[in-house]
Amino acid sequence: MAVTMPLADLLSADRVALDYNLASKKSVLEKAAELLSRDEGAAGSRDVFEALCQRERLGSTGLGHGVAIPHCRVEQDDVSGAFLRVKRSVEFDSPDNASVDLFFALAVPARCSDTHLKLLAAIAELFSSAERRERLREVADYRSLLALLGEFADTESR
Repeated sequence: MAVTMPLADLLSADRVALDYNLASKKSVLEKAAELLSRDEGAAGSRDVFEALCQRERLGSTGLGHGVAIPHCRVEQDDVSGAFLRVKRSVEFDSPDNASVDLFFALAVPARCSDTHLKLLAAIAELFSSAERRERLREVADYRSLLALLGEFADTESR
């Protein structure tokens, strides 16, 4: 699948949160909004949080297997992504009723619907493999996460 950018390019060290203690869906969305709003030109944290909540009201972004992709469209310059892993999984209304510990959050400019859909598909593909999910659960830091995402991208392009 051709995506406009590698998933690793959506992340920066300050938008990766590993092993946080977050106890609820709301607290995960608040943390995701905080991370997604860190770049210059990004929407404010409050706007991102409200947009994420609005999207969740349409239906859970939980995929199953302990994974969710909270996402929204907001008024901002560029796409931003954040990766969160929580210590104890939280209820996220996933279709398999499993609680979630891996999150890849996205905030996409309101005008970018095609990009949004391609990125969501690429992230869903990333999480589709049980082996990949387990490796993401074990990654130690930002650099290891980027290396792993790069490895996954290389595997996809073969």
